[in-house]
Amino acid sequence: MPVYNEAECVEGVCREWLGRMAEIDGALLVVDDGSKDGSGRILDSVAAVEPRLIVLHQLNSGHGAAVVNGYRRALDLSPEYVFQVDSDGEMPSQLFLEIWAMRGKADFVLGWRTGRQAHLLRLALSAVHRALLGALFGVNLRDPNIPFRLMRSVQLRRLLETVPEGVFAPNVNLSLLAAKSGALTLGPEVPVAPRSGGVASIRGWRMVSLGLRCAGELVRFRLKEWRRFQEDRP
Repeated sequence: MPVYNEAECVEGVCREWLGRMAEIDGALLVVDDGSKDGSGRILDSVAAVEPRLIVLHQLNSGHGAAVVNGYRRALDLSPEYVFQVDSDGEMPSQLFLEIWAMRGKADFVLGWRTGRQAHLLRLALSAVHRALLGALFGVNLRDPNIPFRLMRSVQLRRLLETVPEGVFAPNVNLSLLAAKSGALTLGPEVPVAPRSGGVASIRGWRMVSLGLRCAGELVRFRLKEWRRFQEDRP
């Protein structure tokens, strides 16, 4: 779970997900991405009394870097599965057991969002993103960047090696690679709730800038790393 400036809600969200992890004897690893609002201190205080909570602190590097760092540190703990979710409270924890029950169907199980009250510009950019994945790689992914995904660790470890360093949305690359490997299946519908607190960090024209960045990264990935992935496929 990556966290950045979520002091209003992070304790409640973490405690909710700790309850879900207790149901499967799991742990919650949180990556504080250099929060400036006291989120890190709140997380440390919860971890002091919650043995299932592991808190990592890093300099502010962005959501994608926090996600990748979280994956790598989680894999160091040798779990059989890794689940990723964001810290804004939009993803209902009640659906976790539903996606957990699907773990035998594929190595990657991705939910798909409904009822998302996002800005029209963000929704348009997401549509363009999906179209690019189809045009460049021939895959049709309903929600390639969703932060509600269950992944078998052995497959996650293998695919992470192909994701370029520093990409803005590494989850999109992972979804693409899993789909092309035949390792992905569609998980449960995920009705998106309003944010529990804080504000979205990507707004206005920054969305357009990041959308162009993501498009460029996908094109470069297709031209450079894609051949290596094809050659390394089992």
